Amino acid sequence: MGWRAGSRNRLVTLWKGPDTTDDADGFDEALEPSTWWATIEPLSPLASDETRMQASRVTMRYHPQVTLDCFIKYGTRTLFIKGVQNIDDANRELVLFCTEAIP
Repeated sequence: MGWRAGSRNRLVTLWKGPDTTDDADGFDEALEPSTWWATIEPLSPLASDETRMQASRVTMRYHPQVTLDCFIKYGTRTLFIKGVQNIDDANRELVLFCTEAIP
């Protein structure tokens, strides 16, 4: 039986920043595969600091390339990954703690 999105109701795009080597082209790179179903839940304002940043918890099935060097695009939003939890170290589900700038 295949995996179903269920409550994962946001189709996001997963990216990683450019490498910092001398030959880096300076462009962000999409992960492979790049689109993934996720749930984005805003955290309490107390979980954010006072710099016009919103903290969110993103839950999705496991993607082996997701690290702290990655970010998530959803529409016009960019969520920067600040923490990664591989639930039960089972490579089935990730919980990501992200921040994004609030205009």
